[in-house]
Amino acid sequence: MTDALPIAVDWTTPTITSRTTLTTHLWTAPPLRRSSPIHDRSWAALRELRTDYTRFLPWWSSPKLSVPELDPPAEGRTSWDFGRLDEFVDDFLDATQGRSVVANFATIPTWMFDTPEPVVVQDDPSATHWDYEQGTEFRDRTLTQVAEHFERIGRWYIDGGFTDQFGVRHESGRHHRFAYWEVLCEPDVGHKLSPQEYTRLYDAVVERLRPLDPEMKFVGLSLSLIDLDPEYFWYFLDPANHKDAIPLDAFSYHFYATPDILDPISLTGNAPFGEWHGKLFSQADGFLRQVQLIESIKRRLSPETATHINELGTFAPDIVNPDPDAPADYWALSGAVVAYLWARLTELGIDLVGVAEFIDYPGMIYGASLLDWNTGEPNARYRSLKLLLDNFAPGDTVHRAGAAPTMESPETRVYGQAFRSPDGSRKILLVNKYPQPVRVRFTDPVDAITTVDTTTGSGPAETRPVVNGEVELGPFATAVATVGIAAD
Repeated sequence: MTDALPIAVDWTTPTITSRTTLTTHLWTAPPLRRSSPIHDRSWAALRELRTDYTRFLPWWSSPKLSVPELDPPAEGRTSWDFGRLDEFVDDFLDATQGRSVVANFATIPTWMFDTPEPVVVQDDPSATHWDYEQGTEFRDRTLTQVAEHFERIGRWYIDGGFTDQFGVRHESGRHHRFAYWEVLCEPDVGHKLSPQEYTRLYDAVVERLRPLDPEMKFVGLSLSLIDLDPEYFWYFLDPANHKDAIPLDAFSYHFYATPDILDPISLTGNAPFGEWHGKLFSQADGFLRQVQLIESIKRRLSPETATHINELGTFAPDIVNPDPDAPADYWALSGAVVAYLWARLTELGIDLVGVAEFIDYPGMIYGASLLDWNTGEPNARYRSLKLLLDNFAPGDTVHRAGAAPTMESPETRVYGQAFRSPDGSRKILLVNKYPQPVRVRFTDPVDAITTVDTTTGSGPAETRPVVNGEVELGPFATAVATVGIAAD
């Protein structure tokens, strides 16, 4: 029998006090509509997470659900219609129950860009439009048109209503408050805005929205990192490149690890599942090195700006396959990758980590979903996230844990990180990076672990006894051990 891996913690020397808020985000996904059979269960699942700074993202793939001004103003009339979007906003604010939230009404109407021809939107509001986000040059080069568009959305939700382009008043009666307003989502991908043009647009939007709520903060960039261009960070984070008094409260970017895609044209065809864990964790470690580079740029230019990594997850390789074939064990693997990244990012002092995405479905990046798109019930990714939320929080001190606690290696088969909460309780996070179970031995007094792994499926985390200091971690386990009072 293989010897159990020792899990030792250095409780005497914390590496950092956590300031990392763990949260999630959701977009205007058709399964969340009130007409959907999984509507009630899905929103209940968000409510049960009790996350702070949850991010709301009306995304462009379903423009009739996310864009309240689908057509340009003409002949004295506008197309403003918030009917479908308001339902999402209302359900989102109800599910987040008064907690601080982040708004990102990200989609710019395509008619504001130069395009070869107008983009046709289908009648079905739930239809997917992968071709909606087109154009790289604004029709109005001054950016006044697009800045006014976002100001009117802001006024609708924050200020009770707005006056449109022809002087007509539109009343909403809404006076919501958002902790942050994020300006655009992944401008480096769809519209391919340059760092200079994005910064100019950020300033124009923030300048118009700030008077609506002086306490509201702003998030910039929201980069995809598909092709890492450090110039975005060097330019945007330099206060000299902004108008006077424009705040740099926070900036954001995203990361998704993915195994190989066998057919890069159709984005279908999975590499053997036995290879996935190695590729996903390897990409995770590569991303962590990128984070360190980006943080060094921030410290140089704008050290008080918060870092939000607000989309963090994995893709199954057949990203948009309408008939996906990801193995059942994928969901626990994805949860383990995210738990590992969250722990490492906490030690790096990242301010916010948002686990993506609340719900996706076949044909729509299904591998990032936290819910079963057929039932609205949580999957193993959700269970792993909830396990972290239930056990760790900002204010915990972080301590190294593992076979060599003073020199943790990312290549270690089982990753360990320990946390001491302000009330003195001590917990150890363990992540099994492999598809085989592994036995561990605690040097601290531990009676049980609570775990999500391939054996728990989509069910809640299970509590298992630790016998004589030893326990077996299941394949791709995300596990939490609570240390007894004799630890010192």
